[in-house]
Amino acid sequence: MIPFTINVLYTCTLCSTLDAVVVVLARGDEDVVKWLDQTAAYVALDHRRRSPNCIARKMSNLKIPLTGADRVGGPPIE
Repeated sequence: MIPFTINVLYTCTLCSTLDAVVVVLARGDEDVVKWLDQTAAYVALDHRRRSPNCIARKMSNLKIPLTGADRVGGPPIE
């Protein structure tokens, strides 16, 4: 089975990154807190790649799509 992915977006007000898209694995059966921790790590890596000189310690406006999903981070249901 091929795992589903979803696009999450984030903003960094310090370096003016606006709605950067990060592709992450959709949440399966794991706990939402564990999934959010992993997603935050992917966002941090993406931000470091995009803005290596930015010293921000937090992002803002993390957007996780909910339309069509049955849980936070879940894949869209057809």
